[in-house]
Amino acid sequence: MKKLILAAVVVGASCAAAFAADYGSAGCGLGSLAFKENDMTQVLAATTNGTFGSQTFGITSGTSGCNNKGLVKVSMARESFIEANYKDLSRDVAAGKGEYVANLASLYGYTPDNNWKFTQLLQKNHTTIFASNNAKTAVNEINRLVGSL
Repeated sequence: MKKLILAAVVVGASCAAAFAADYGSAGCGLGSLAFKENDMTQVLAATTNGTFGSQTFGITSGTSGCNNKGLVKVSMARESFIEANYKDLSRDVAAGKGEYVANLASLYGYTPDNNWKFTQLLQKNHTTIFASNNAKTAVNEINRLVGSL
């Protein structure tokens, strides 16, 4: 249920932000650069963004027509994800695998090819990250660990 609520919030905020920015409803990324705005091509643009992960990378790096004007900031998306999925994320991190840690890795800019580095870092520091049983503390600790790489 938490995942559904989070997804609705992120999608709603992204759609609202897309209309405020210089791109269509598919958002920024490679797809928005390749396919200009009309109803049918926005489907292709969204598919391209999702397939290649260019939107996540673009938002993180400020490339592919992405910027933080009118968009949910990546840091807020990370924090929201951790808060909404705290217990499941803790379980996945302890196991060193799973959909929650993989999705968080993508929010931190890791690809399926290198997300094992992120997962390994979190697993090694599981006790420190989740000791306080507080999502905000977990966010701060994860950011500290990722920043030290």
